[in-house]
Amino acid sequence: MSHCRKWFMILALASLPSTVAAQKMPITHQTMQPLGRPTYCCTPVVVDAHGKELGEVIIYDERFGSIQLNAFVRYRLAGGDSVALSVGPEYILGMQNTGGSTMLFTTPDCSGTNAYAMISNPPLMKRYAMVLPVGSPGQFGATQAWLWVTDPLPARVNPPPGTIFHSQWGDTGSCSPYPAPGYTFTPNPFGLFVVHKVEDLYAKFTRPFYVE
Repeated sequence: MSHCRKWFMILALASLPSTVAAQKMPITHQTMQPLGRPTYCCTPVVVDAHGKELGEVIIYDERFGSIQLNAFVRYRLAGGDSVALSVGPEYILGMQNTGGSTMLFTTPDCSGTNAYAMISNPPLMKRYAMVLPVGSPGQFGATQAWLWVTDPLPARVNPPPGTIFHSQWGDTGSCSPYPAPGYTFTPNPFGLFVVHKVEDLYAKFTRPFYVE
């Protein structure tokens, strides 16, 4: 046997156990490479002009082709729960627009820390939120953005009999009183959600917002 052929046989026998082991190694979800859409290690977050984190992007809002790359964002509350907000570079909005008696107050000037919200299609979250922009219809130029939040796992309710609402938050960024004697909500299966005043988001975060 030639010298070269001898070394070839030695190398082949040395590599045989590792080759057999590789063939017998079970295929798991960690060794398989998924096909199709790639996955990423990190969730994008929305931050304000100073780099302060507002929240994780749940999904980009693709409802309107002319409004590009605005997002639904998970905003975490002080107690650990979170709510879904609609965020663009110049605004923070709730998932439900104001106006049309969707945000109701028993006071004549929208004051107080509790109110009733008509959230037609609540998001798949533990809590629901309303954002009341001040001084603007909502998207541009508002000076404040008051966050109102439900309790965890809220149920639809009808206000107690005799409850009269004397104001609502309009779609122009201001309180709109009801003419006397006020507005009485007609009980129905859709009901309302009780919300509590939390904070002014524009006092906490500085516009414009962007994804990082």
